[in-house]
Amino acid sequence: MSEADEIWAELSVGVDAILDRSDQGFDSALYMRIYTGVYNFCTALKPSLPGGAYYAPGDANMVHGSMYGRQLYTRLNDHVSQYMIRVAERSREFTGDDLLSFYNQEWIKYGDAAKTIHHIFDYLNRHWIQREQDEGNNVCDINTLMFRIWRNNFFMDVRNSLLESVFSLMKRIRDGQVADLNLVKSVVDSFVSLGNDDMATGSKKMEVYDSYFLKPFIEGSRQYYQAESERVLKEGSIRNYMIWVFNRLKEEDDRAEMYLHESSLREFGDALNKVLIGKQRSNLISEFKPMLVAQEKDDLGRLYELLKRLGETSGLEPLREVFREFVKEAGLEAVKKVCGDKEAAESVANRSRLFVQALLTVHGLYTGILHDSFKDDPGLSKALDHACQSFINTNDMCTGPEMDAARLLANYCDTLLRKGNANARAAGDAGASTEDNLEKHLAQVICVYRYLNNLDVFQMTYVRSLARRLVNEQSVSSHGEETMISLLKEVSGVDFTSRLSRMFSDITVSKDMSEKFKDSLREAGAANFEFDVKVLNTGSWPLKAPETNLKLPAELDGTIDRFIEFYDKQHSGRRFNWLWQYSKADIKMFFPKTSGPAAKAGYTFTVTTYQLAVLSLFNADSGPGTGYDSDDGPTLAFDQIVTATELDKSVVLSELELFCKARLLNSSENNQATETAKYTLNSGYKSKRLRTNFAAAKKPDQKKEDKEMQKSVELDRSVNIQAAIVRIMKARKQLVHRELIQATIDNIKLFHPQISDIKESIDKLIDTGYIERDEDDRNLYKYLA
Repeated sequence: MSEADEIWAELSVGVDAILDRSDQGFDSALYMRIYTGVYNFCTALKPSLPGGAYYAPGDANMVHGSMYGRQLYTRLNDHVSQYMIRVAERSREFTGDDLLSFYNQEWIKYGDAAKTIHHIFDYLNRHWIQREQDEGNNVCDINTLMFRIWRNNFFMDVRNSLLESVFSLMKRIRDGQVADLNLVKSVVDSFVSLGNDDMATGSKKMEVYDSYFLKPFIEGSRQYYQAESERVLKEGSIRNYMIWVFNRLKEEDDRAEMYLHESSLREFGDALNKVLIGKQRSNLISEFKPMLVAQEKDDLGRLYELLKRLGETSGLEPLREVFREFVKEAGLEAVKKVCGDKEAAESVANRSRLFVQALLTVHGLYTGILHDSFKDDPGLSKALDHACQSFINTNDMCTGPEMDAARLLANYCDTLLRKGNANARAAGDAGASTEDNLEKHLAQVICVYRYLNNLDVFQMTYVRSLARRLVNEQSVSSHGEETMISLLKEVSGVDFTSRLSRMFSDITVSKDMSEKFKDSLREAGAANFEFDVKVLNTGSWPLKAPETNLKLPAELDGTIDRFIEFYDKQHSGRRFNWLWQYSKADIKMFFPKTSGPAAKAGYTFTVTTYQLAVLSLFNADSGPGTGYDSDDGPTLAFDQIVTATELDKSVVLSELELFCKARLLNSSENNQATETAKYTLNSGYKSKRLRTNFAAAKKPDQKKEDKEMQKSVELDRSVNIQAAIVRIMKARKQLVHRELIQATIDNIKLFHPQISDIKESIDKLIDTGYIERDEDDRNLYKYLA
């Protein structure tokens, strides 16, 4: 026996010990003896020449003995291969779960042995094997060699039986029987390991796993569920099938994460999705609308999760289309019901309130479904937004410029924020304060506001309503007004809300100034009555100058002059425009023939400044306490009243009509207000109320205001369109007609510009010299610097 044979005989005994008892461990002496044997085999043996002579090559690498390195490598491969052949023969005694258990036990034991042998043969790895690999020879390290031996001599022999056992166990689990899934996991892990790092052969890392397990496993699963799906559909409805598929896929997902390699989870899932969902896709989608009608959130959630597995285009896009159209129809139907509501016909406030509440009900319902069932899916959220924008702006109630969603929403805001509308603010969370409920309603307003096409109309209407509330001191609370401005600022930015903030600032400054002026009057002994004035910046307020002249009663003239003098001392160079049409006064009147409480207390009337000017003419200076020198006081002709007040005849006639109707004045022409009649006070005036608000009866001409506002909106839009075109052309220098139209539409956010308006603006800019048409191409516009 040669020296090499002697060394190998000792090494083979050690290798057998490791293979047989790796799960029991071995002593360090054995480890060192085998390690030394490997070293001796590679280094101690020297190649000989004929006649017994030896040579020492000049190449140092030859010291490691290329011939003996290959011999050791080959002997180890042959020896372990024989061991694995014997293991394969023993495996034939087992089937089913027993085979899986045997395989797993041997795999674990062999894995430990392979790791140990790899370390023991480290010298061979670091020298001969490394050099062979550097030279491009087909040699792998000892660890890879061990697993290649397992694969070639054991795995390839039992793989068919092994897969049959795996599939049989999986079928029992799928059928609801009890089985040990860990057996499958261990086997699958071995498949993955057998294909890893086998770079020496140039194979893919997952070759064994993909070829010998994954593909047949997916095909078997597909066939199993094809048969099962047909059975379930025969036995029940598509709705029951959906629930069954949802539960089955969840079970499969959970199991797959346990035993499949992560790289194959998607492929396996796609195969199941195709057979269980894809083939019934149209039937499942047909159930979507009935579920929405019945608001079945659980089933909607299941359907969403199933179709989501098919991907965006094939699965979710059809749902989005159905969802968008369904919500749109629901919104239109809700608004249609409001149009037929008798309460909505009673007033603009009722119509606005019911309209907005209908919008919020629909939006809230489907936002809840979006959150609870669709997990706030971005695509379905976008579909909801498109649907809401459609039915909010185009519906049976929004029939024209004077009645569109923007104005109705602004009117609703006015209802919430104006005094005297407690019922509109009452609805809210049980136990919540009035302020909390108001904030909730205002937040809902912003929800609708985001969907408006005509934000500019809302903003203009809101500014006018706010001006009325502030001037007339009708805001329900400053906190509510500030909250609304803050919410609008988040959506529209400071360009719009800065104007609102300036309006509030004017009111605050005016309050402080009024208090200081009152103090100055009291110090001068001239405080004959309470006087409050609001000084407002013309550029911030949507208030018009008076359309008529007015001569103030003498009692007011002196106080007005004092205020102007007081104001000029603090702010010189400013010019006043008195807006008498917005002013009010509280006056107390006594009537000689009145009896009861009113005889002593008198009647308190809230009147406009115009009304005050008319009534003051009937107040004589003589008379003890009552202001009358006769029972009926002065008798005045229509022309006398016009001359004394300097009001337009139409204004005077309007005020006289109101007073005659209220029996406060008597008319010589059957109590009718005419330009030929003469008027006296009704000395026997009687009313159940000691306080009457005549100023509230003078409501503005709503149709006239709407027309004026629409004209203002159209003017502002024309300016905005022209400004957008100039910005675009300045940046782009030249554009063709179609591109300029589209760029203008994209640039304007406050409203949706009409193409006809854009064309008209282009013509105006050409006329004013901002842009020009190209001489050769009339469809091309050029910017003129």
